[in-house]
Amino acid sequence: MSRLIKAAFAAAALSGALALTITAADAVSSSQTGTQTSAQSYTGESSPWTAQTVGAWGNIPTASVNVTVPSGTTRFVDARFTAESICAGDASAWCSVRIVVINSAGTTTELQPVTSTDYRFDSPGGVEEAHALERFSAPLGPGTYTVRVQALRITGITQFTLDDYAFAVGLVEP
Repeated sequence: MSRLIKAAFAAAALSGALALTITAADAVSSSQTGTQTSAQSYTGESSPWTAQTVGAWGNIPTASVNVTVPSGTTRFVDARFTAESICAGDASAWCSVRIVVINSAGTTTELQPVTSTDYRFDSPGGVEEAHALERFSAPLGPGTYTVRVQALRITGITQFTLDDYAFAVGLVEP
Protein backbone atom coordinates (compact mmCIF):
# COMPACT_ATOMS: atom_id res chain seq x y z
CA MET A 1 0.00 0.00 0.00
CA SER A 2 1.42 3.38 -0.90
CA ARG A 3 2.38 5.94 1.69
CA LEU A 4 -0.27 8.31 0.35
CA ILE A 5 -3.07 5.76 0.88
CA LYS A 6 -1.75 4.90 4.36
CA ALA A 7 -1.62 8.60 5.22
CA ALA A 8 -5.18 9.08 3.94
CA PHE A 9 -6.45 6.14 6.06
CA ALA A 10 -4.62 7.51 9.12
CA ALA A 11 -6.10 10.98 8.59
CA ALA A 12 -9.61 9.57 8.19
CA ALA A 13 -9.27 7.47 11.35
CA LEU A 14 -7.96 10.44 13.34
CA SER A 15 -10.74 12.76 12.17
CA GLY A 16 -13.35 10.10 13.04
CA ALA A 17 -11.86 9.67 16.51
CA LEU A 18 -11.88 13.44 17.05
CA ALA A 19 -15.51 13.67 15.92
CA LEU A 20 -16.49 10.91 18.37
CA THR A 21 -14.59 12.66 21.16
CA ILE A 22 -16.30 15.97 20.50
CA THR A 23 -19.74 14.31 20.28
CA ALA A 24 -19.14 12.33 23.48
CA ALA A 25 -18.06 15.49 25.32
CA ASP A 26 -21.45 17.08 24.60
CA ALA A 27 -23.42 14.02 25.77
CA VAL A 28 -24.95 13.71 29.24
CA SER A 29 -24.88 10.17 30.54
CA SER A 30 -27.56 8.63 32.77
CA SER A 31 -28.13 5.05 33.91
CA GLN A 32 -30.02 2.81 36.34
CA THR A 33 -29.59 -0.83 37.31
CA GLY A 34 -32.48 -2.94 38.53
CA THR A 35 -32.88 -6.43 39.94
CA GLN A 36 -36.47 -7.23 39.00
CA THR A 37 -39.68 -5.63 37.84
CA SER A 38 -42.19 -5.59 40.69
CA ALA A 39 -45.16 -4.29 38.67
CA GLN A 40 -46.02 -3.90 35.00
CA SER A 41 -48.79 -1.87 33.41
CA TYR A 42 -49.87 -1.65 29.79
CA THR A 43 -52.27 0.56 27.91
CA GLY A 44 -52.99 1.12 24.24
CA GLU A 45 -55.24 2.89 21.78
CA SER A 46 -56.27 2.06 18.22
CA SER A 47 -57.97 5.39 17.44
CA PRO A 48 -55.85 8.23 16.02
CA TRP A 49 -55.07 11.28 18.13
CA THR A 50 -53.82 14.60 16.74
CA ALA A 51 -51.87 17.19 18.74
CA GLN A 52 -53.91 20.40 18.62
CA THR A 53 -51.50 23.04 19.93
CA VAL A 54 -48.10 24.26 18.77
CA GLY A 55 -45.31 24.86 21.28
CA ALA A 56 -46.99 23.26 24.32
CA TRP A 57 -46.80 19.68 25.60
CA GLY A 58 -50.13 17.89 25.39
CA ASN A 59 -51.15 14.71 27.19
CA ILE A 60 -51.77 11.79 24.85
CA PRO A 61 -55.15 10.28 25.82
CA THR A 62 -54.98 6.85 27.49
CA ALA A 63 -51.14 6.93 27.49
CA SER A 64 -51.11 7.28 31.28
CA VAL A 65 -50.49 4.77 34.08
CA ASN A 66 -50.58 5.14 37.87
CA VAL A 67 -47.90 3.33 39.88
CA THR A 68 -47.31 3.00 43.62
CA VAL A 69 -43.92 2.66 45.29
CA PRO A 70 -44.40 0.73 48.56
CA SER A 71 -43.45 2.38 51.85
CA GLY A 72 -39.88 1.80 52.97
CA THR A 73 -38.68 1.13 49.40
CA THR A 74 -37.52 2.88 46.24
CA ARG A 75 -38.24 1.97 42.64
CA PHE A 76 -37.50 3.40 39.25
CA VAL A 77 -39.80 3.48 36.25
CA ASP A 78 -38.93 1.92 32.88
CA ALA A 79 -41.42 3.19 30.28
CA ARG A 80 -41.78 2.46 26.57
CA PHE A 81 -44.09 4.14 24.04
CA THR A 82 -44.64 2.93 20.47
CA ALA A 83 -46.94 4.41 17.83
CA GLU A 84 -47.63 4.95 14.18
CA SER A 85 -46.90 8.59 13.50
CA ILE A 86 -47.42 11.16 10.80
CA CYS A 87 -45.63 14.48 11.06
CA ALA A 88 -46.26 17.17 8.42
CA GLY A 89 -44.94 20.69 7.99
CA ASP A 90 -41.66 22.54 7.45
CA ALA A 91 -38.72 20.27 6.66
CA SER A 92 -36.64 21.98 9.37
CA ALA A 93 -39.19 21.25 12.14
CA TRP A 94 -40.07 18.00 13.92
CA CYS A 95 -42.61 16.27 16.14
CA SER A 96 -41.55 15.38 19.68
CA VAL A 97 -42.75 13.11 22.48
CA ARG A 98 -41.58 12.67 26.05
CA ILE A 99 -42.45 10.50 29.02
CA VAL A 100 -42.92 12.18 32.40
CA VAL A 101 -43.61 11.13 35.98
CA ILE A 102 -45.89 13.28 38.14
CA ASN A 103 -45.76 12.98 41.92
CA SER A 104 -48.67 13.47 44.34
CA ALA A 105 -47.75 17.16 44.74
CA GLY A 106 -48.20 17.65 40.98
CA THR A 107 -44.51 18.09 40.14
CA THR A 108 -43.76 16.90 36.60
CA THR A 109 -40.33 15.38 35.87
CA GLU A 110 -39.18 14.22 32.45
CA LEU A 111 -37.74 10.71 32.44
CA GLN A 112 -34.09 10.11 31.53
CA PRO A 113 -32.30 10.84 29.36
CA VAL A 114 -33.85 14.30 29.59
CA THR A 115 -33.92 15.88 26.12
CA SER A 116 -36.80 18.37 26.39
CA THR A 117 -37.89 19.31 22.85
CA ASP A 118 -34.71 17.92 21.23
CA TYR A 119 -36.04 14.34 20.89
CA ARG A 120 -37.28 13.96 17.31
CA PHE A 121 -39.94 11.27 17.44
CA ASP A 122 -40.82 11.97 13.79
CA SER A 123 -39.93 14.43 11.04
CA PRO A 124 -42.00 15.78 8.14
CA GLY A 125 -42.11 13.76 4.96
CA GLY A 126 -43.17 10.28 4.10
CA VAL A 127 -46.18 8.32 5.17
CA GLU A 128 -47.40 7.07 8.53
CA GLU A 129 -44.73 4.84 10.05
CA ALA A 130 -43.86 3.19 13.37
CA HIS A 131 -41.67 4.94 15.96
CA ALA A 132 -40.65 4.20 19.57
CA LEU A 133 -39.30 5.85 22.72
CA GLU A 134 -38.03 4.25 25.94
CA ARG A 135 -37.09 6.20 29.06
CA PHE A 136 -36.37 5.57 32.77
CA SER A 137 -36.67 7.57 35.98
CA ALA A 138 -34.34 8.39 38.80
CA PRO A 139 -35.14 6.39 41.96
CA LEU A 140 -38.59 7.25 43.30
CA GLY A 141 -39.46 7.19 46.99
CA PRO A 142 -42.66 5.78 48.48
CA GLY A 143 -45.87 7.20 47.07
CA THR A 144 -48.22 7.20 44.10
CA TYR A 145 -47.12 8.55 40.74
CA THR A 146 -48.65 9.08 37.32
CA VAL A 147 -46.49 8.16 34.35
CA ARG A 148 -47.67 9.64 31.07
CA VAL A 149 -46.69 10.38 27.50
CA GLN A 150 -46.86 13.89 26.13
CA ALA A 151 -46.56 15.16 22.55
CA LEU A 152 -45.38 18.47 21.12
CA ARG A 153 -45.72 20.13 17.73
CA ILE A 154 -42.66 22.30 17.15
CA THR A 155 -43.30 25.62 15.36
CA GLY A 156 -43.69 24.87 11.65
CA ILE A 157 -45.51 21.56 12.12
CA THR A 158 -49.01 21.52 10.64
CA GLN A 159 -49.99 17.98 11.68
CA PHE A 160 -48.80 15.49 14.30
CA THR A 161 -51.03 12.42 14.52
CA LEU A 162 -50.39 9.26 16.54
CA ASP A 163 -52.27 6.03 15.92
CA ASP A 164 -52.25 2.43 17.16
CA TYR A 165 -50.09 3.28 20.14
CA ALA A 166 -48.99 1.20 23.12
CA PHE A 167 -47.56 2.32 26.45
CA ALA A 168 -45.76 -0.09 28.77
CA VAL A 169 -44.56 0.85 32.27
CA GLY A 170 -42.48 -1.27 34.60
CA LEU A 171 -41.76 -0.49 38.24
CA VAL A 172 -38.23 -1.78 38.81
CA GLU A 173 -36.53 -2.66 42.09
CA PRO A 174 -32.99 -1.29 42.40
